Amino acid sequence: MKEGMTSPDDRLIILLDLNYTLVANNPPRGTTPPGMEKRLKEERYRQWLVELIRPHHVILITARPDRWKKATLARIATSTGWSPDAAYFAPAGASYPPRIKKHLLLDKILPSLASRTVVVAIESNPKTRQMYGAFGIACLCVSENGAGVNAEA
Repeated sequence: MKEGMTSPDDRLIILLDLNYTLVANNPPRGTTPPGMEKRLKEERYRQWLVELIRPHHVILITARPDRWKKATLARIATSTGWSPDAAYFAPAGASYPPRIKKHLLLDKILPSLASRTVVVAIESNPKTRQMYGAFGIACLCVSENGAGVNAEA
């Protein structure tokens, strides 16, 4: 059990977004990004965010296709010295991040959590934050300057 957790049934779970949250150097919104192989090789991760969440149980939840899961998790571990406790990537053929994350939340994540678990999301997409809010999940996002977290973008 990680330091700071009192028991498996009484803990903070962080749902962590990947792009525009953990990844610091995303392509500008609205542009065509380079291919995933190139992006993955060049991704930089917010080390300050890793240090903030390190003591907690973290579930990485992303709309990135599942075929990139192994390479992405290896790159995060190598670059930051940290790995999430669990990770959920988009199934093949899925699109629209809020829908993907709602499916993962309802089918995979929430059924596995104990009743006294507190869940918080750090999420970049306003529509996904709205979806989490509908389930009573408090949301934060990385500040506009990329140096901290805020309750709203």
